[in-house]
Amino acid sequence: MKKLTVTLFTLLSLSACRQQDSELTSASTTKTPIVQASADSTATPQVATCQVNAPLLPAPDQPNADSELAAYLQKLQQAVKAHSTGELKELLSPDIRTGFDGSGGWSSFTKQWNPEDAHSEVWLLLEHMTRLGGDYPVENNQDLYALPYVYSSWPDSLDAFTHIAVTNPSTILRQEPAANAPAACTLSQVILKADPNKSYPLDKQQKEWWHVQTADGELQGYLYHTDVYSPVGYRAIFSKNKQGQWQMTALVAGD
Repeated sequence: MKKLTVTLFTLLSLSACRQQDSELTSASTTKTPIVQASADSTATPQVATCQVNAPLLPAPDQPNADSELAAYLQKLQQAVKAHSTGELKELLSPDIRTGFDGSGGWSSFTKQWNPEDAHSEVWLLLEHMTRLGGDYPVENNQDLYALPYVYSSWPDSLDAFTHIAVTNPSTILRQEPAANAPAACTLSQVILKADPNKSYPLDKQQKEWWHVQTADGELQGYLYHTDVYSPVGYRAIFSKNKQGQWQMTALVAGD
């Protein structure tokens, strides 16, 4: 799924350069390590650690080696923090893709996101993704980058539509979908199965509480939406234009 998506955006980016580029929506095929989930006991000393075997998907812990990309991402963070539409526009490709139907461009982007509004969801989304960090989605290709890492580092062996990543390194799994519900245990950055039909609100596409469980079903419960991220959720794709400058070439969700 991801390789096809990345290939699509690579072709779109190259074409643009030559012309002037669900909720449960790693290009690398390396095996995903299986680890025991852990949590920061100092953060939640009263809650036991979940004793489960689950694939680990940690956030990148190394600074970006590409100084130009690092500088670009810093500018993006500054633009997001300031809610500066003008600065953001300068960082996007003129042909930025906003969907898989061929839609794109600044007019399409502004129609969808209305960045002139300081309360636009695009600012929250971009802040969340830049905070999570990203990676190169295609092995041995450092001309293509993606945020967040949940998308760019997702293992091909796991169905992206039926699993979700825990992004908070000390996440409380609750027995019921409520902040005051009893805590089952704490989880680290692992991948779990997710069921939107058991997630709340039941009648809404956007979930506040996700129902998750381990592959064997031995452990299950609810996680708050800010503690998880779907590999087919929104992601930002970045590539270099013909002048060698980094640009955001897509902001899309789904497949």
